[in-house]
Amino acid sequence: MQVIQTVWKVSKDGIEAGTNLVPDAIPRPIARISVTIAAVMVSLFLLKSFLSTAFFALAVMGLSYFTFIALNKDEGPKGDGGTTSVEDSLEEARRIMEKYK
Repeated sequence: MQVIQTVWKVSKDGIEAGTNLVPDAIPRPIARISVTIAAVMVSLFLLKSFLSTAFFALAVMGLSYFTFIALNKDEGPKGDGGTTSVEDSLEEARRIMEKYK
């Protein structure tokens, strides 16, 4: 609740500051409404830009992941897919160590 109150107060202060920049020849209620509309349009533009950038990055990462999986599916673990025992793992480690002695 505190966050919403702070955002409301900051936005009210920002609209008042923007209204003070408008010439005095324009009535204050019209200036306040115009500044509010401009601020909403800018904030929605920034939100749209952020979201489209985030979704684009997510899509590129997903495409890269699926491409990687598709290109390397034959290099996965060999065998029947069952779990290997500790003895099999040790035997494979010994074979590898013998190869590099």
